[in-house]
Amino acid sequence: MSQNDSLKLHVVLVNGGIVHFTSRELRKLIYSRRVLILLAGFLLAIGTSDPTLFPSLPEYQSRLFYWTVSVALYLLLLPFWVDALIRFWPKISTGPLPMIGATVPLVIALTAFASAMPVIFGDLVPARGHSINWITIIKNCFIAQVIETIALVWLLPIQRLEAEKSRASDPVDANAAKPAAPAIRYVVLNGRSLPVPLIRSVRSAEHYLVVTTKTGTAEFRARMKDFLEQLEDGDGIQTHRSYWVSRAEAVEMSGSNVKTASGEIIPVSRGKLQDVRDWFRRQGKPH
Repeated sequence: MSQNDSLKLHVVLVNGGIVHFTSRELRKLIYSRRVLILLAGFLLAIGTSDPTLFPSLPEYQSRLFYWTVSVALYLLLLPFWVDALIRFWPKISTGPLPMIGATVPLVIALTAFASAMPVIFGDLVPARGHSINWITIIKNCFIAQVIETIALVWLLPIQRLEAEKSRASDPVDANAAKPAAPAIRYVVLNGRSLPVPLIRSVRSAEHYLVVTTKTGTAEFRARMKDFLEQLEDGDGIQTHRSYWVSRAEAVEMSGSNVKTASGEIIPVSRGKLQDVRDWFRRQGKPH
């Protein structure tokens, strides 16, 4: 599984709701039987609708041809389009992506391509009617938004429910060897060993470290550098020259601060903003 497969894209729907999904979930949804049936019904309705609704495609045959080609290209390109959004949208904004802005550029590009097909392919494709205008583009974008909303609001939850039931019904081999419990790792500060899972946050003061654990707070004559050298990326993140927070304690990144499970607000230095944001993304936490 690639890194993008596990990263989530948060999207604001046209009805105001927010959904999140991974690239892997989207690929499975796009090529699912339910979506294909939905699109087949949609193409049938388009192909047999009143010609006055689609002046650029007055003939049933040409209308069905161009819409089928456009839908096929949409299904092929959408996963790659979403992969790009997952990579680049967090660099632009920390909020959810409006669905109107998510797929409208792709729909407009496909509409323009369909309009140019007679010029590119000549007599190999059916003739078109009037040239497309802004009304046609708005109409196509509206149809796409309706279909996408149906898929994300109704079909995606059904897919997730079926996946949960499938995992729950998988037989478990009673004779299978149980995995060994992971060994507890420790950090050593001033001769004292502290279990890594017990540490919530660390603050650097003059000549010593203030370590907050699940049982209390203690001070050690040590440097932040000595502490960080004993940790791994998944243990936590240094948000500031003088602050470190554990993965379990860090709840979400909000602006230039990190909100923690214990209610503490930990600052993020300007120089570490991108590193901290990337770490939150890798851990699947809001940022």
